[in-house]
Amino acid sequence: MVKSQTFYWIVIILVLMNTVVLASEYYLQPEWLTETQEYANRIFVVLFSFEMLLKMYSLGITGYFVSNFNRFDCFVVIASIVEFVLIFKDLMPPLGISVLRCVRLLRVFKVTRYWTALRNLVASLLNSMKSIASLLLLLFLFIVIFALLGMQMFGGKFDEIFTVEEKPRNNFDSFWGALITVFQILTGEDWNEVLYTGIRALGGLGLAGTVVCVYFIVLFICGNYILLNVFLA
Repeated sequence: MVKSQTFYWIVIILVLMNTVVLASEYYLQPEWLTETQEYANRIFVVLFSFEMLLKMYSLGITGYFVSNFNRFDCFVVIASIVEFVLIFKDLMPPLGISVLRCVRLLRVFKVTRYWTALRNLVASLLNSMKSIASLLLLLFLFIVIFALLGMQMFGGKFDEIFTVEEKPRNNFDSFWGALITVFQILTGEDWNEVLYTGIRALGGLGLAGTVVCVYFIVLFICGNYILLNVFLA
């Protein structure tokens, strides 16, 4: 039964309906909508719990937990039940409840179990995690190196051309500030303004200004056009 087309489409429809309910929530919504969403969530908890129990009965406990997806599904269902109990008993502060409600979003991933193309895409992404981790480490080391270089070149220099109130937050006065500034440059967000500020801080377009240009251009080209594109590829 759990492998039939009817069961397949029932689960897909439930997932889509759950997604619609989640997407209907907004700030300062009327009380009746909040109550409707809560009732709908309780119904979904019951239905998805019934789906899990039906699979356990059909496949057996051992057969059910062989699949990694079923383990994930079981986690989502149990977390949803815990959320329901904690909300019903009023045992958690609002912030904790908000965090638990994020579990509802995981139900959307149930569609990957039945959508072959999407499941293959997710599997490919998971298989690439080791390569992605290596590239992220390389990118982080690149950012650290250029942040340290920036601190040596521009540390405290922005104070000479700005007052304390005017000094931009994207500066190289501290390691964390330099990391954020280098990351901003890599994303291409207003990086030319940081370049112009660096040139002014070192006395304008002279030998020092040329070195500043080389620093920012190498950082932008190597980081934005090489490392980030390799990561995306």
